[in-house]
Amino acid sequence: MRILSHLLALSTCCWYVAAVEPTQSDHLSNRSTVAIKDIQGWKILNDTVLSKPYDPDRYPQGIINLGLAENWLIQTNLSNFLKENVRFTIDPLFHLTYGQGPAASPRLRKALADFFNANFSPRQKVSEYEIIVASGVTSLIDSIAWTTCNVNEGIIIPQPLYNGFPTDIHLRSQAKLIPASFLWDNQTYSLDKVFDPTANRESLERAWNTSTTKIRGVVIANPHNPLGRCYSKEALIEIARFCGQNNIHFISDEIYANSVFEVPKNSTAPPFTSVLSLDLDGIIDPNLVHVLYGMSKDFGASGLRLGVLHSRNEQLIQAAYGVNLFSWPSYLAQDMWARLLEDTGKTQYFLNLNRERLAKSYKIVTSWLDLQGIEYYTDGNAGLFVWSRIFRSNIPDPNTFLKNCQKHGVNVGNGQNFLAESGQTGWYRITFSYPPSMLKLGLDRLNETLHDPSLGGNATSK
Repeated sequence: MRILSHLLALSTCCWYVAAVEPTQSDHLSNRSTVAIKDIQGWKILNDTVLSKPYDPDRYPQGIINLGLAENWLIQTNLSNFLKENVRFTIDPLFHLTYGQGPAASPRLRKALADFFNANFSPRQKVSEYEIIVASGVTSLIDSIAWTTCNVNEGIIIPQPLYNGFPTDIHLRSQAKLIPASFLWDNQTYSLDKVFDPTANRESLERAWNTSTTKIRGVVIANPHNPLGRCYSKEALIEIARFCGQNNIHFISDEIYANSVFEVPKNSTAPPFTSVLSLDLDGIIDPNLVHVLYGMSKDFGASGLRLGVLHSRNEQLIQAAYGVNLFSWPSYLAQDMWARLLEDTGKTQYFLNLNRERLAKSYKIVTSWLDLQGIEYYTDGNAGLFVWSRIFRSNIPDPNTFLKNCQKHGVNVGNGQNFLAESGQTGWYRITFSYPPSMLKLGLDRLNETLHDPSLGGNATSK
């Protein structure tokens, strides 16, 4: 939900990291305290992992980061395409000026509208005037929170949830994240409930009824992060109905929309359904429905920092336009994405290649988990990761375990930072969107960690 744009840095530490708070003598605002606190995760991640990257030739002893949702599977292919077709021609009129403002270039907005119309099956055709492009989906989640919430008003997000959402929603807008739990009295907990229409309705209503905060919207990641599964049409309609009846916003983060891959035949995971494709007449005001997408995941280009917001709410788009003054992407980067999207044949080639390689990598990681006897969410069919319960008993402190991982040259995502449900300990998110040789090496290093005597040896879920 974004790589290096969200606090996925929190995958190596807990959210509540002690930070030095500004004092009066620092001459800083009270708001700076929040920023200093929330950036600690990034600082620790940089010191322990990002500053020691793995490269088979340059840094073979570097850390293979299976904790960050970065897609390396088509990066070489995309890089070659951009080198051959963009050629980085600088047009002073468009690239060395303010261009046509912070809403994004007309060229990219048109290309994105065509892309949505071709790949998201919208019930009503998407217009380029319903689109804002910003420097990543992170900035757009911040924008959505800022434009829909007043200070200390809330947005509901079902658990477990993408670990960047809390910071994105709260840091600048000072909105509140209200987690919606699927765990309550006399109920048997199952991760499948996260996708069940009735359970979603009950979870959202419980969050609504127990919150003392005014609620302004619901955010979901579809496909889900960290569970790696698509929501069904029925579940999406039930969420939309809840939002419509309460007159609040329904925000669907669909950044993994085209990272859906084939899984074993016994899987019950549904295909991807965009909120844009639903018939929501009489269910929710279309002005309350918004979709987020980006270049980071499906195209393996998180470093280009490009995200898109679609909304039919003209006032929200205008407000987002204003906020976009602070997250205005380079026109050079915009032209790179536009050039690719305009070549529809090549775009589909990259998306198909990504799906094919994701399926192979998913098989590698799940085969390894099966061999180790590690529990994982088995009904995934999308995204770049698998939700794995590495520890069931004798659970080490997560920070101790992660330090041992890094000692062995690997990193995984701490499940505590994804707000795993109460009692659901020992979960970690493992990213598998790497070339097979790199992924297998990362899993070998993780295996070495699990058998490290300092953790008691053979410390898997068995």
